[in-house]
Amino acid sequence: MIRFRNALPACGLAAMSLLTLVPQASADRIVTIDGRQIIVTKAREEGEGYRLEFPDGVIVLKDRSMVKAVEVEGDMSDYVPKDDKERDFLEQGFVRYRGKWMSKRGYQTELNRESKDSKEAADEAASYTDWEDALEGESKYFLLRSNTSPELMEYYGDLLDTYYKMMNKAVGIKPTPTMRGIKLQVNIYKSREEFTRLTGMEPGVAGFFMPIGANSTLNFYHDYDEPAKSRWVGLHECTHLLTYLIDQQFKAQIWINEAMADYYGSATIVEEKNGKLDITPGKLQTDRVLTVQQAIKDDEAIGLQKLFLLEKDGFGAFQYAHAWSFVYFLNNGMDGKYESGFGKFFKDLYTLKGVESENQSGYGGGTGMSKVVKPNDIRDFLLKKIKVNDLDALEKEWLEYIASIPIDAPDARLKRGLRSAMMGEYKESMEDLTAAIDAGLTDPRAFSTRAVANALGSKMSVALEDINHAIELDPLNAQHHFDRSHYLLGIPSFRNFTSEKKNVFEKAENLAEARKEAGLAVSLDPENRFFPDWRKMLGAE
Repeated sequence: MIRFRNALPACGLAAMSLLTLVPQASADRIVTIDGRQIIVTKAREEGEGYRLEFPDGVIVLKDRSMVKAVEVEGDMSDYVPKDDKERDFLEQGFVRYRGKWMSKRGYQTELNRESKDSKEAADEAASYTDWEDALEGESKYFLLRSNTSPELMEYYGDLLDTYYKMMNKAVGIKPTPTMRGIKLQVNIYKSREEFTRLTGMEPGVAGFFMPIGANSTLNFYHDYDEPAKSRWVGLHECTHLLTYLIDQQFKAQIWINEAMADYYGSATIVEEKNGKLDITPGKLQTDRVLTVQQAIKDDEAIGLQKLFLLEKDGFGAFQYAHAWSFVYFLNNGMDGKYESGFGKFFKDLYTLKGVESENQSGYGGGTGMSKVVKPNDIRDFLLKKIKVNDLDALEKEWLEYIASIPIDAPDARLKRGLRSAMMGEYKESMEDLTAAIDAGLTDPRAFSTRAVANALGSKMSVALEDINHAIELDPLNAQHHFDRSHYLLGIPSFRNFTSEKKNVFEKAENLAEARKEAGLAVSLDPENRFFPDWRKMLGAE
């Protein structure tokens, strides 16, 4: 449970849940297969699918595969009754709302009440949408700050608290005396654009942990389109935070530091019936497997001796894949032969039991010094814990195990392409996404992400083709319509534009179409704060 520091109205949390549900007069509602509830001006059957009318445009669904339920409410003028009971209600002038039939007077009273709640919720949300006015609170182990929503901040607080408990059980999180009882700061931004602008990070950075003693911070953004990415980044960076708590001066080798963050951060997260979260680390990353398998085939795989000596400079996706795959092998390969020993190695490494270290400058919690273990000593310490004497034999077991993992190549290339795009590596992303699409993969993310890569390369006509394909595959995805509104104006979607620059759009040939797409994005996902800002910037009322 999060204790909020900001003064929220008593109706705050309850009202927030109404943002996507409060309709205008005479509105319908659809419930999608994945649980989204979308307010529609009018939803009617059309052919094998539905025609959905919104204030800014129309979306036609060719079939009903994405829709779990449709509730026709308010305007019943062209509603076809399903049975005699509904026919009687219509003859009495009743309307259907929230699954119930009611008189028009009762319907209007309900609308007025919900409109008032909706305005209060919208006003409340506007009060913390800017980072300087962000919500603040604290969970059991962390201080939190976010300008997303109270619900999301509470979710991430629960997620990180659960992760803390899991890691404490696995490796023992015993903070040093100077850090004991201190809750470190977690900052969750409402968008990647804002995260990049306010933190000063490169566009390819999705999150980071800044180790500066009691003032250390964990930083990442919430991706409304793909929340799973945000969860992965948050847990990955939280791994760095938790190992830092054990010893602020310890500087681990890059391969083990990043591999463990990758291994534990790639987790299966399940919300149980009691509302508690269950985190199971070590999810198979098929894109990482694909990279190592290709390296093995090309005789370019990184051997263990080289892996153990890698430095931070030059440690990219190729090196990440090898480091993660080695840790995955130690935890899962050879019928669990090395799992227990590796767990002891990782637990003891950060408490420096049985390992000598030397001091170096330039790292640590405000002391300016680091405890650095020599790479060969870490290697020897690992081999001792897993009881291995022959490094060449271990390397052979590792590579043979990874080579034997069956994967769906197009799916793996999609995942690797999505990961590359998240890290800002758009050239590599383009190659993988194109290969996945050419292999027949019809995942809308392949087209929408390739559209971003094309837009960044100033290939707007190609970007429009790709985003059109994405919308055809997933017409109810708000981000797709948001991106298309940018491409219609010849700009990539990741850029920030202030209100002073909006005059550049005034004579744009496709401005009306761009406004329509921006409006559809707002209707499909009104809780994303960027969408209404962009729509307003385009001059839409």
